Order: sequence, then structure tokens, then C-alpha cells
Amino acid sequence: MDKNNLNFYSSLVKFLGQALGENYEIVLHNLEEDHFHIAAIENNHISGRDIDSPVTGFALDLIRSKKHLSQDYLVNYKSQTINGKNLKGATFFIRNDQNELVGLLCINQDISKYQQLSQEILGLAGLAKESHSHVALDTALFSDSVEILEETIEGIIYSIVSPDLLDQQITLNKDLKVEIIRQLNEKGVFQIKGAVSQVAKILNISDPSVYRYLKIAEQTK
Repeated sequence: MDKNNLNFYSSLVKFLGQALGENYEIVLHNLEEDHFHIAAIENNHISGRDIDSPVTGFALDLIRSKKHLSQDYLVNYKSQTINGKNLKGATFFIRNDQNELVGLLCINQDISKYQQLSQEILGLAGLAKESHSHVALDTALFSDSVEILEETIEGIIYSIVSPDLLDQQITLNKDLKVEIIRQLNEKGVFQIKGAVSQVAKILNISDPSVYRYLKIAEQTK
């Protein structure tokens, strides 16, 4: 790599290292004849390498494979440091005017922290799932309480009995009225203040009739 290219890409390494942050190791490999080495590096705490460290076996394989003749870069390959950190790598092929490979600009993203974080999140999710089961249980206990019931009384009634049967032109028999009252009672409708009067109005009966049918429904469970 000539001096101009070396200076340019060395500056680029510094820029990318600061711009991308400490989780990204930026490496410039200078492929001088018989002396492949790291010419510039930023955030080298990730791999522990330094200037003049040798290129990796992977880099050597890239060079020998001559991939640079058919593509400009290689991205999203897996890598690992000697201390077990998992990295996601990308390499840009640097060529001279003769289309010869003279350098490699590499970006290694340390994803070990994200993997650790994902495990912690899964752990928390497990706890959350456990907590959620308690919440679900509490919700189930409250689901019979009309106080948190999102449906209107009318909606509940119409979900139990066909609207056609509640037509003012149709007279419901006693047994059907008792059955409707029973189901409404099971859903906790009568825990609502004023529910008796509303049900009486919808069923076209008196308040005392609602209480009477409710008593019959409870006796015939």
C-alpha cells in the first residue's frame, strides 16, 4: 500500500472507530509483500491486537481465494477472539491501480454484550412470565367482577340471548327469563349498582320480577 493510501485509510480507521463507538474494532491490514500486518487499529480492547500484529488465518484465506477479483467487500461473517468474544465482521478490499489487493479494511462488531443482554432479557422474561401468570391469575379473579367489565349490560345480555328474542313484540316465557337472569348473574352483572333496573328494562319486566327470577335461578343451579 502506498503512502497516500496508507495515510488516507489510517485516518478513516480513526474516524470509524470514534464514529461507531467502542463496540466496533476497526482494523487496517497493510498487505506489503512478505509483511502482511496491522497498520492501524482503533478500539483494540476488543481483540487485544495492536499495530504490526499479523493478519489472521481468515484474512490469509481471503487473500488466497482472490475474492477481491469478483467482489468489493465481504460482510456479516462470524469471528471470535481468543478470549471467546463473538464478533460480526466485515471486510473491504483495498486495491491499487493495477487491481491488486494491497489492503483490508475490517470492521469487527463485538456482539458478545448483546448476546449476554439477550440472555438476561430471556431470564427476565422468564421471571416476567412467572409474574405475568400471577397477573393473569389476578385478572381471572377479577374477570367475574362487573367493575372491570368492559362490556355494557346491554352487550352482555345480547351476547346471551338473541336480539330477536328481546324484540318488544316477542314475549319471553318464564323459563327463558330465568335462564337469562342466571347467566347474567354468573357473569356478575348484578354486582353493578343499578343493574337490576337496567336488566328489568331490557327484559321488559319489573325490578321485583328480576329479584324473583334471580332467586329461582340460584335455587335451580
